Parts: sequence; structure tokens; C-alpha cells
Amino acid sequence: MIALVAALAVTAGGLGLSLTGVFDDDGVIAQSNTATGLMMGHITVEAHNEGGDMIAYRQTDNEVVDDGEQCILKMLFATTGSGEAGRGEYTSTGAGGCTGALTGAWDVISIGTDTTAVDDTHVLLGNETSTSVGLERGTATTKTWTNGTGATTTKLVLSKTFTSDSPRAHTIAESGLFNSTTVDANGMLARQVFTGVALSDGDSITITWTFTVGN
Repeated sequence: MIALVAALAVTAGGLGLSLTGVFDDDGVIAQSNTATGLMMGHITVEAHNEGGDMIAYRQTDNEVVDDGEQCILKMLFATTGSGEAGRGEYTSTGAGGCTGALTGAWDVISIGTDTTAVDDTHVLLGNETSTSVGLERGTATTKTWTNGTGATTTKLVLSKTFTSDSPRAHTIAESGLFNSTTVDANGMLARQVFTGVALSDGDSITITWTFTVGN
């Protein structure tokens, strides 16, 4: 559940939620209590050549698409059906509508070469590197948790390294987070683009998604 709540946080500038206004018997605000929760997402890109030297570094906030927002809320709050199979079974309509029961985690990282800016209606990468040359999507190889207590924020870091085994160069400029390893299927939670990183045979690129929940 922590991962799902954290996933909701992958917004461009973070999302602040507040509750204010404590009224007295006359309807006048007697005091102002504010409970604020800040949830943020970030993506880091590091590339190295075959010898291990860093050749590129990128970092930026990332953005949850409509499909991801709808799926997360349904995963958390939908009550149709029973047990895990019942989560998220409400059906949405329109672009990015989340459909079907949701039982998989959004821990599959993909990369691609398209530079089109992120749009809330996107459900796929623009041009995913889906062939078997070391650049195809896959489950995050590292998942690091930080459990928040007091002033410490709760944090989840997902990371995967892709190593090119292709005879031709690929300029990686986008990444997405999915809940399936099947290309062109199932839901995309978030997508972000960045300045292209040219990879030659033997070069590697590490994509790291960080989700932080805290005050």
C-alpha cells in the first residue's frame, strides 16, 4: 500500500493537501489548523560508457498521467468484488480511463527515444525500445525503502540499469513506469522526457524513480 500511495505522488511539482478552518458555534473561524502532506516524485538518469565513465546525467520531476491517477485511486478505494481481485474494478471512460482489476505493482521501468512532451492522456511511451538489445522494459532491479518517522519522510526508490547490446546507436529521451512487462499492454503510471542520451554498443543507462511522502 505504501508503494501505491507513493506512486500517487509522482507529479510535476509535488502535490500539497491541506485542511483548514475550525469554526466556533457562531460559524466564525476560531482558529486555523492546517494539516499538510507533501508528496513528490523525481527521476534521475545516469549513463556510462563501456569503461564505466559517466557520459551523461539528467534529473527532473516527473508527471503522473490520467490513467495512473485513476488507477491509483481505484487501487486504494474501490470496493467492487472481494479481496485483492476486487480492487480497481470500476470502469472509466474517455482517454486514459483505467479499466480492469489492478493486482500488479507499478515497478516496471521502460525507456524510449521519443521527445514529445508529456501529456496527461498518454498511456504508452512515444517510441519504446522494445527489441531484445538490452534496452527493453523490465522490473526494477533495486527497490529501497525509507520508513518515515517524525521529521523523516517516507521514501521509495526504484532503479534499473539498461546496457545496450545493439550495433546501432539509440538516443534515449523518455522513461515510463508501468505495471506490466508486456510492451504496449497494461497501465502506465507516469512518463517523463529529458535531454537525449546517445548510447552506443556497450553503454549503459540507469533510470531511478524516487517517490517521497512527507511534510
